[in-house]
Amino acid sequence: MRTVTISIMLSIIVMCAFIGVISDVYADYFRTMGVYHKYNPQVCIMLPEEKPEEISTITNSAISEWEEKLLERGGNWNFFVFEYDFIEHDKLTVDDYPRCTVFINYNYNTKGDSVGRTGFDFSSSDRYYYWIEIDTHAEENVIQIHLGDSMKSSTVGAGVVAKELTQSDIYNIVLHEFGHGLGVEHYYVNTNCIEEECDNSPIMYHQIDVFAETTKSVTEKDIDILIRIYGEDGFGGLKPKYIPRECEIGYPAYSKLC
Repeated sequence: MRTVTISIMLSIIVMCAFIGVISDVYADYFRTMGVYHKYNPQVCIMLPEEKPEEISTITNSAISEWEEKLLERGGNWNFFVFEYDFIEHDKLTVDDYPRCTVFINYNYNTKGDSVGRTGFDFSSSDRYYYWIEIDTHAEENVIQIHLGDSMKSSTVGAGVVAKELTQSDIYNIVLHEFGHGLGVEHYYVNTNCIEEECDNSPIMYHQIDVFAETTKSVTEKDIDILIRIYGEDGFGGLKPKYIPRECEIGYPAYSKLC
């Protein structure tokens, strides 16, 4: 099992500064991107060359989970999803897909501690988009045993091997990165909380265990922060007076901070 930090906002083209951050946060809290979709997201899945059908099923299932749980709250929370086979998007750029406001791209990468990355470009009033990149492989720490001719010539040491991520790992990563694509940065746990009382269940928690054979899900707290960003009516409706940059969810005593 390996814990990695996901979505460390690499390769961001335009990013609003997180100003006005609360200095004394006592409870668990969310941060947001400070930007949001003006209308229903147009999601474009750029399928990889390897195992496209499997990746398609995983990706669509993760997107559907977000959509279904948002729709349960009422309002306009529909996503429009389009898929492109590898041969259709290879060597093309975002400019070739002007209708897409969320791109989900897959990459064979084993370098670094991040298995998912999200960037965005909101520099133009005419065109904006989120770019999500998800790795299908990662490095796993392993114990390496080299047997020699005798006990003295045998060695035991630590090493890393490139390993394909499981379906549940990819599902968890898609859930998390898609949350970024909707405007949420991360969910943070108060460092002073007692370990068993710390709630790291939200999918937007900033770390995830890969190779752990567990499947996470979108929680009520994750849905709550989306409603704080967009309002109860969802995409394209009346927005709150401002987008909260840092927001405590589930703590009425601190609701004024959001």
